[in-house]
Amino acid sequence: MSLTEENLPKTKNINRCCIFNCNGRVVKIIGNCRWCSSNYCQMHRLPEDHECCGLIDCKKQLFEKNAIQLEKNKCIASKVK
Repeated sequence: MSLTEENLPKTKNINRCCIFNCNGRVVKIIGNCRWCSSNYCQMHRLPEDHECCGLIDCKKQLFEKNAIQLEKNKCIASKVK
């Protein structure tokens, strides 16, 4: 009897964290890193926690976003009465 898809035992597809020796379950909403496209548990979800390869791009993009927001909210002396 050959092994086919029909004969294979059914197993649950449980997503686990990509960190070596971590058995944490991946939370679908917050566990996907958009910088390295890997799945992590709640403990390793932040780029700093899993030593993300896209950490530099992440910091750069967030810095630019914050700079734009600060420029919008800048107080101009001529407008202040």
